[in-house]
Amino acid sequence: MVTTANYSINISGQLFDLSTPRIMGILNVSPDSFFDGGRYTLPDLAWMQAEKMLADGADIIDVGGMSTRPNAVEITVEEERKRVMPVVELLIKKNSGIKISVDTYR
Repeated sequence: MVTTANYSINISGQLFDLSTPRIMGILNVSPDSFFDGGRYTLPDLAWMQAEKMLADGADIIDVGGMSTRPNAVEITVEEERKRVMPVVELLIKKNSGIKISVDTYR
């Protein structure tokens, strides 16, 4: 007998199938991001980038507000929240079905 494991997670009351690989778009909203140089710190710019990533096939948008580059200055929880939350709120407003993760160790 062959059984299959359940590779789904519950996100906001809906099952999200993880039995096949998913694509995560990385959206850095830190002004000192080593990857994109802080291009998406404004919510509208972040939305345009997220929209492009979704069109390119991203299943999840991962929002990060603190740089992890070497020698980056650690910011406060409040500063990280001020960077991330307006973007998360706008992404949800523009696309209520969007899957979002937040890149933080806090």
